[in-house]
Parts: sequence; C-alpha cells; structure tokens
Amino acid sequence: MGFVLSSLKKDIARWRQDATAILLWISVPLLIGGILTLLMSGSGAKPHGVLLIADQDDSLLSSLVAGAYSKGELAELISVEKVSAAVGREKINAGKASALLIIPRGFSDAFMQSEPVTLTLRTNPSQTILPGIITDVTRVLLDIGFYAEQLFGSEIETIRQANGNRGLDDARLAALSIAIWHKIESVAPYLFPPAIDVDIVEPPPDEPGVPFALLFLPGTILMAVMFAANGLAGDYWAEHNQGTLRRLVSTPARVTGFLAGKALAAGLIITMTGGLVLIIGFLYHGITWDKLPSSLAWIFVSGIGLFAWFGALQMMASSQRAANLLTSMLLFPLLMVGGSFFPFAALPNWIAEIGRNTPNGFIVDRLTREITATSVWAIDLQSWLIVIAMVVSGLAVCAWRLKAGFARG
Repeated sequence: MGFVLSSLKKDIARWRQDATAILLWISVPLLIGGILTLLMSGSGAKPHGVLLIADQDDSLLSSLVAGAYSKGELAELISVEKVSAAVGREKINAGKASALLIIPRGFSDAFMQSEPVTLTLRTNPSQTILPGIITDVTRVLLDIGFYAEQLFGSEIETIRQANGNRGLDDARLAALSIAIWHKIESVAPYLFPPAIDVDIVEPPPDEPGVPFALLFLPGTILMAVMFAANGLAGDYWAEHNQGTLRRLVSTPARVTGFLAGKALAAGLIITMTGGLVLIIGFLYHGITWDKLPSSLAWIFVSGIGLFAWFGALQMMASSQRAANLLTSMLLFPLLMVGGSFFPFAALPNWIAEIGRNTPNGFIVDRLTREITATSVWAIDLQSWLIVIAMVVSGLAVCAWRLKAGFARG
C-alpha cells in the first residue's frame, strides 16, 4: 500500500506541473458543449415576417383579400404593410420583407365579370417558411374565390348589372336574397358542420420531458474525460524515456502497485476535469445536487477504465509517435459516434445503437440516465460491474505489456 501511495503522490506532483494541458482538457469541451447548448436553448419564438401589399384596385374586394392575411393566427406570423408597387419591389429586392403581393387595377371588375385576372406574388428567396405560408394562403384565397364564383355566379352577375342600372328594386333584392339563401342551405350540410364527424380524444398529460439542451451535458463531460484519459496515458512513454520503467520491472512485485497508484492518480485528475464540467452543467441546468456524488463516482471509475485502455494502446505501439497517432485516430471517431458532439436522441437509431456500444458511448448513456432520472444512483449494478471489469482488464493488459518488453524497449 505504501508503494501505491508513493506512486500516486509522484504522478499527482508531476501532472500538476502541466496545468496548461489540464486547462485545455477542460476548456475545449466547455467551449464546444457551451456553444451547442446555447444553440439548443433558444426561446422557441414563432417566426414573423412582413407581407407587402400593393393594392392598385383599391376596392372592397381587394381590401377583403388584403385583410385575410392579418386575421386569426396568421396575424401572429405576418404583418401586412400596404405600399406602392415600386416601393414594394424595392423592399423585396433588398430582402426587407417575406413577400410582395400586387393586386392589379380592375381586379374587382374582372372577378365580378368572371374574367381572368392575375395576382402577382413575389417571395423572398432567402426565407423558406414564411414565404411558403403566404403562398399557401394566397392559393387558398384563390380557391375560395373560384368556388364562390361557381356557386354564386348568377347572383354576382345580377349585382354587377344592378350597379350599372341604379341598383335593385325591392322585389329583385328579395328574390336575390332568397336565391343566395337557398344555395347556402344546399351546401350547409357539408360545411356546417362538416360531413365527417370527428371525435376529439384528449391524450393523457405528458410527463415533463428532458430539455434537449441538457442531453448535450453528458457527452461534453465525456469529451473532457476522454481528453484527460488519453493525455495522461501518454505519460507511460515519458517514464519509459526517462528509464523509470526499466528500473521498475527489475522488482516485479512493484509493478502492480505502480499501476494502481498511477490509475488512482489519473482517476483523481480525470474526476477533477470532468467534475468541473459537471458542476458547471448542474448550475446551468438547475440539476439537483443530490445527483452529484453518484455522477462523480461514475466519472471516477469509468475514467480510470478509459485511462487503463488508452495506456494499453500506448504500450502496444512501437514508438511514442505511433502511439499518439493511434490514439488520436481512435479518439475523435469515438467522440463523434459516442454522443459527445450529438446526443443519441438526435442521431439515427442505427448510429445511436452503435454509439451506445462504444466504451465512451456506454458511459455517456449511463451518465445521461443518472442525470435525468428522478432518483439518485439510477445506474444499475450490471453497468457498474462492466466499468470495473474495464478497469481490471485494462490494467492487466498494461501490466502484461510492462513485463513483456515495453519497459525495456
């Protein structure tokens, strides 16, 4: 036990001198995770656009068309601004509006006489959602106008002729009203109410969901843990080059104590690194502090497991340069698929399933469960046994490589 403590103190003292590396292991994940979290923590405000209307007809019918865009829920999405055609073209070309609708002179007369008429709608190509909504609403209005003309064409013609002949007398006005009423009655069964009865069944109330931005936290923590584990594992080559390992293996009984002390020291450094990111995440997301001890314990044990296997990979390589190349080639693909850049909930199912079966993805998945669960110590016993086995097997491979020639190579 004394040699384990000596090895632990030695490594802590040596690694404390490389504060720059530790700062990088913390700051890079914080920067990346912070940006992603802020992007996913938006207020969810509805988009809002401006519809420019150049009403050259200036009639009752054209006013009704213009007013249709500012009724009901559309008014929350679209602000209508009346402009001249020239000003409207200038603004839409400058990208200062979502769309420009030009209602030509003679629109009302053409509609009353069932003659073709063209409404010009120009949309802003730099926007997608709002111009699409305005286009769809315009098409609906045109469809309503078409069917109204088909249904009340004769009555519209009667009104048009009456406007040119000093209006309608009482008898013709009454006959026109009755004719319109009869047509409304004929279509009423299909419109008021609709022909299809719809039973609306209220779904059970949803349980409060996990904020999507919170799902980035476990992956960000594991990014810091992976950086630290990989960087600390490279220390085997530093001690190899200094001749420390060559002297160590001359007393085989001390190899186990040396590896245990180094693993514990690495676990403390990794827990400090990942724990700082964890605490910042707890403060930002308002996570209850009773989950902190269990989360730190998971980071400590799993961090040692990652350190052990990064160390084993370092010792497998023929040179320090090859070792760094090997671990770097593995590090970033594992971070990508293991939930550090994108949470598993945002990935396709097949990629998420692969990611959960990677070492760091397995750790991220269980840490997510611990942070988002309603109770503490939510990680199951089997998962704890898996990471403990990961620690033991990784250190066993390291011990084998030390004795098999790495220390003397």
